[in-house]
Amino acid sequence: MSDIQDLVGRQQMVSAMIYAAENAAQVIEICSTSSATGESIARRLADACGLTEFQADVILDMQVKRFSPLAIAEMRAQLVEDEHKIAELRADSAS
Repeated sequence: MSDIQDLVGRQQMVSAMIYAAENAAQVIEICSTSSATGESIARRLADACGLTEFQADVILDMQVKRFSPLAIAEMRAQLVEDEHKIAELRADSAS
């Protein structure tokens, strides 16, 4: 997998975690009202929130400590850093 693909994957993960932290009540409601398996919950979460199943799986695997304001700020900083790295790598590969 290339550096760009790795960064894009991480970007999707971080975006999903930020979404979950900022929409915790909705995520918990979806999970707590489902009597289905983990895979079905992921599908339901993805459909309800406009996420990919990969992102829904990331959310289901999250630790609650990621919901703190400091953790959210750190994830936002990581997202910005990854966006810059992706842009640099794409510019380098285009030249």
